Amino acid sequence: MSRLQEIQCENCGAPLEWDGSYGKAVTCQYCGTTFIPAATTMEDVWLMTDPVARARYEANGTLDKLEHDIRYEVMRGRDWTALDREYLREIARLEAEGVVRRLASFWAVSPHPPVFRALRDGALRLGGQRIPFKKGEEIIWACPMTRDRFNIEYPVLIADFQDMRVQQLCGEMTNAMQGRMTP
Repeated sequence: MSRLQEIQCENCGAPLEWDGSYGKAVTCQYCGTTFIPAATTMEDVWLMTDPVARARYEANGTLDKLEHDIRYEVMRGRDWTALDREYLREIARLEAEGVVRRLASFWAVSPHPPVFRALRDGALRLGGQRIPFKKGEEIIWACPMTRDRFNIEYPVLIADFQDMRVQQLCGEMTNAMQGRMTP
């Protein structure tokens, strides 16, 4: 038995139940619009994913599972938010200025974003707010589930993190979106 997932109607934004089948049309019971669910273009799905993480899934033959997890657990059937995109611009700016550097590792949980280390004290600017960090701290993009779970307003985690040797899909976690769905 497949679990239903909640997505939004592309026309009116109403919540809809979807069985997660790619290529299967959904009709909105509120406005009557019929569409085939897809969060974004294929290119944008990988916006937050470290290329090495993606390559590992591809080499293991499980890239489709990662893509599905990103689309419907991480992105929740929607597009990346303005703050998500702002985070990418800010981290790129800080990297270009030599304030942070990308590590040869990525976050253990899907979508497996790159990890950055602060080379000196500084701050990200997101949503008009200054988010400070100290030299040596690691900076990681925070997915919506993490933001919800820890009541974090901005899509960023800053701390000293431990390495994890296991990669995990969001849908495998106990607080996954599908586990919070109401029938």
